[in-house]
Amino acid sequence: MEPDASEDFRDEKKEKLYRKVSIWAAFVLSTIVTVGYGVTHPPDTKEVQKMRLFFNNSGYTVSKFLRMTREEQKAFVETKKHPFYSSYLKSSEVEKGEIRALVHVSLDYTPNQYWFSFVFIWPIVFASFWFIGLMAEGAIILVRKDRAKRLASRDASE
Repeated sequence: MEPDASEDFRDEKKEKLYRKVSIWAAFVLSTIVTVGYGVTHPPDTKEVQKMRLFFNNSGYTVSKFLRMTREEQKAFVETKKHPFYSSYLKSSEVEKGEIRALVHVSLDYTPNQYWFSFVFIWPIVFASFWFIGLMAEGAIILVRKDRAKRLASRDASE
């Protein structure tokens, strides 16, 4: 009776090494991604936070103001004292587009939103990289198993 080649392909030392490399690579890469996110997306300045809170608190009025015609906006500015309305009329079309986008993303804004995203990006990225590493480990094991079967069938045919 010939030896069973089905488990000859498994090398516990290499598998332990692959697991360690996988988890540490996921740890390092997720830290790099998180730090990169923090560098490329700094927190809002106090002025922007105040403006976003204003948009959040008076979103209906601001949205209604943005949908008005130019003449209606001028009449509306005379009734409201907030500096946003008068500065919006004086801004360029590009700035108006940026303000409209900021209003759109600020309707559900909270001041801690940035830090919440910053804290939870690390576990999400870590789990993703670790999963990819585990899938690579599984693929390596399957390739070795297939190779062991081929070698066993070749040896049996000789």
